[in-house]
Amino acid sequence: MYPYHSWRGLQTTIHHSVAIPLLHCYQKSTKKFCCSLKYGQQTSYISLGCVALFVITLCSPIEAYIEGPWLWMITSGGDIDSDQLATASQGALTENLVAEYGVNEGDPLGQLQWTRGKIFPEINCLFWRWGCYSDNVNSVVNRIGLSNDRGLNYHSAYALINIISSRARRNVAMGVGSDDAVKVWLNGKVVHVNNVDRRTTGIQDLFRVNLNAGNNLLLVKVSDHLWNWGMFFEIYLEAGDFSTTLPTKTSDISLALHLFEKYRVTLQDPEIQKVLPTVLAQLQEPEIQVLLTPFTINTVAENPDLLAQFGVRDEAVTFIKGSAGVRAMLRDPDFQILLQNPKALSEFEALVTGEEPAGLAEERPLAADVDGNGSVNILDLVRIATRLGRTGPDPADVNRDGTVNIRDIVLAAALMGTEAGAPSAFAGIGVDRSSLLLRPEDIQLWLTQIQGIDVQDLTFQRGVIVLKRLMEALKPKKTGLLPNYPNPFNPETWIPYQLSKPADVTLTIYSVNGTLVRTLALGHQPTGVYQNRNRAAHWDGKNELGEPVASGVYFYTLKAGDLTATRKMLVRK
Repeated sequence: MYPYHSWRGLQTTIHHSVAIPLLHCYQKSTKKFCCSLKYGQQTSYISLGCVALFVITLCSPIEAYIEGPWLWMITSGGDIDSDQLATASQGALTENLVAEYGVNEGDPLGQLQWTRGKIFPEINCLFWRWGCYSDNVNSVVNRIGLSNDRGLNYHSAYALINIISSRARRNVAMGVGSDDAVKVWLNGKVVHVNNVDRRTTGIQDLFRVNLNAGNNLLLVKVSDHLWNWGMFFEIYLEAGDFSTTLPTKTSDISLALHLFEKYRVTLQDPEIQKVLPTVLAQLQEPEIQVLLTPFTINTVAENPDLLAQFGVRDEAVTFIKGSAGVRAMLRDPDFQILLQNPKALSEFEALVTGEEPAGLAEERPLAADVDGNGSVNILDLVRIATRLGRTGPDPADVNRDGTVNIRDIVLAAALMGTEAGAPSAFAGIGVDRSSLLLRPEDIQLWLTQIQGIDVQDLTFQRGVIVLKRLMEALKPKKTGLLPNYPNPFNPETWIPYQLSKPADVTLTIYSVNGTLVRTLALGHQPTGVYQNRNRAAHWDGKNELGEPVASGVYFYTLKAGDLTATRKMLVRK
């Protein structure tokens, strides 16, 4: 049974339990406006009432369908299992990249652009020929200008939308109807596939997912074979529990960098570092490129011994045979697309070997070393951040374009951990006491600003990845209350704490006999370490009436989310 709320759910249930069976019954009848329903050995013929129920229930829209607006793109090709986005972009964009990172309105794909549009629950009924069907995907792509052809066949439509959930939710029911095949991704993961040839008049498939608190990126692909092209989508939650918005690209990441991050652990294995660069170089040779089809790549993944036919050494073949990570990478559809794209493959090789793009290896580490201590680290990021907006010659202008801006922060981040004489763009970033000068929310602001910059430079993209890793490294692994300082004190002290997730924070101070002395309501605070004097809680040594407290032992209790923690301090006068 479909989950439902009030009239909408009842209508949905009737739609699938009564109207669709009546349609099937009608199609088996004598093509008159009547339906036959069998009860045991008796047959009851219903004419006008049957048609009325059929038309009213089936052809009236159900209000909860997700109309959008969605971001739309169409491509030729009606195979639900083939990546038509990769074909249309010549390997620069894949379905998985869009599903995980999104796109922006207006982003190009060939001669088309990702375009916003609402999809309406349109249903047509031609009883004498087809019964009822929907062609609403054709309607929307024509209305928004992606096509002028009302009868497109063997095409795929991609619809992208952002779902905002008020909190994290598990086992949420979603429904989809499609003409013909359908595939659904949520937050970069495939959550439903139905390779089917059918008509649609509403929800046909039900599946369950988990929603994150906040943004959830939803991608729906509908592949049309012949005739009609339709889609319906529904989320079975109360209207106030979620909302939808147009998506925005969360990262301008290349396919090579996406795969490098995805398989980082495998790629950093010392054994694979010995063999993989040679293999990748060989795969870029023109005579090898023509052999790299999905079929041959899958065959090699199942039978690594065949790599010898590509000139791969025996020891490399033996290692790949024993590496589950490498074989999983070979089976990855995105990796197979990368292998067939010489430019992306070359970029991937540079990432694996740690090489810098030509002309940058000698110049940028020195330029990013703002404080001149011979290495690029968090202190350099902080110094650049404090000089944002300055123009003219400035040590913080890393790219020497005359202005200190977000690009300089990103380029410095790409080279964090490097020394002037020995650059390595993916060296450890190192989070030490200097990281207290930088907050996760600072980096999140930078990443938000970066979204508006369309830069394909490899070093720039590396910088974005490093900033994301640094933001995660700066986030505390657990919420906690830290020792106050100074202690003992007179008359004031600072009480540091850390939050692993945003929370409402309250500090209460008690005397040794349990009497409430002071409450410090700090409000809702974001994730981070509140340790410096300008961030930690401050107690001036006074009670609620503004009177100085007496010397002695006092207890302070932190309440933040689910945590309650207590420490003691000493006032000494």
